[in-house]
Amino acid sequence: MRKIIVVGSINMDIVSQVEKHPRLGETVKGKDFSYIPGGKGSNQAISAHRLGGDVLMIGKVGQDAFGRTLLQFFKNEGMNTNSIAVSEKITTGAAFVAVDNSSENIIYVSGGANDNLMPTDIKHIEMDRGDIVSATLETPIETTKEIFSKARKIGAKTILNAAPATLDAETLFSLVDYLILNETELSVFAQTEIPKTREEVIGAMKKLQKNVKNIIATLGSKGAVALAGKNTITVNGHRVKAVDATAAGDCFVGAFVVALQNDKIIKDAMDFANAAAAISVQRLGASSSLPTKNEVENFLTNK
Repeated sequence: MRKIIVVGSINMDIVSQVEKHPRLGETVKGKDFSYIPGGKGSNQAISAHRLGGDVLMIGKVGQDAFGRTLLQFFKNEGMNTNSIAVSEKITTGAAFVAVDNSSENIIYVSGGANDNLMPTDIKHIEMDRGDIVSATLETPIETTKEIFSKARKIGAKTILNAAPATLDAETLFSLVDYLILNETELSVFAQTEIPKTREEVIGAMKKLQKNVKNIIATLGSKGAVALAGKNTITVNGHRVKAVDATAAGDCFVGAFVVALQNDKIIKDAMDFANAAAAISVQRLGASSSLPTKNEVENFLTNK
């Protein structure tokens, strides 16, 4: 079976629920807090795995308590951890997440070992023409460029979730088959104000299409829109009661990649990914919110 290779961050998320987010200099009392495995790369890999994908996770953790816990987490999920490097000198990445009563979140990330994932850590990775390589921007760009270049040479597909947005990542665009971003990230790369309407979103996407043929913008509760060559594709959002949107974008990417692995056309892949994300926002946390294949199929059947 063709495999999905995910290159990205692995964090321990420390999640606190608050009534409201603090203003500058203000202290706000949290209700509860939890330790939940996270990191954009990890979330996307777990999402794809739970949805039936054959996934290889490539990342780096520290030789510390968080690192050991996260490696065990992958093993408990039934995933191979042989391609996750362990640093003896740098601590595991961590994210500090506050979720308010409106399910809006504020996230601070300390990259730790993620920032030290080097090209030498991925040289042993083998891939075939039918594989899909997916990456985010929470690990060094030069490492992603190394594996995307290898994928391009053998004809494997590449997907870049351009988050968190940094203009340095434009050096990857010529190696990308599918670019996935949200409105905020889109505004950074298109160098525009954050688009408010679907027309503004499409206008911003067209500015990027000279470098990437297929671009998908995730719009939260409003669904998603794609430019695939000259075609514009839209999917509507689902009406659900949101609890925490922390990993919704990651869930979308993981589900989209699995759908591509199963030879779905882009519209069907977006529908599947949109449904998975709608399920995830109804649950607290990152990896803890990611649905299974049966859950997504049942969700779509009952809509």
